[in-house]
Amino acid sequence: MGSKSNEIIEKSMHNNHGYSMEGYERSLDKKITVEKKREKEYEKSKEVSKEANSQVHK
Repeated sequence: MGSKSNEIIEKSMHNNHGYSMEGYERSLDKKITVEKKREKEYEKSKEVSKEANSQVHK
């Protein structure tokens, strides 16, 4: 990946999770915390999508 891509990923990781990529990569606890949060957000987005679809098809 290019330098710009790395900057974007680093900034996103810090803004969304409060960790640097280096900190994330070196700490199993941080990885688990981030991945649990991502999973929770994914499940929530699926619920919202399902609800929106059911409203459209009424």
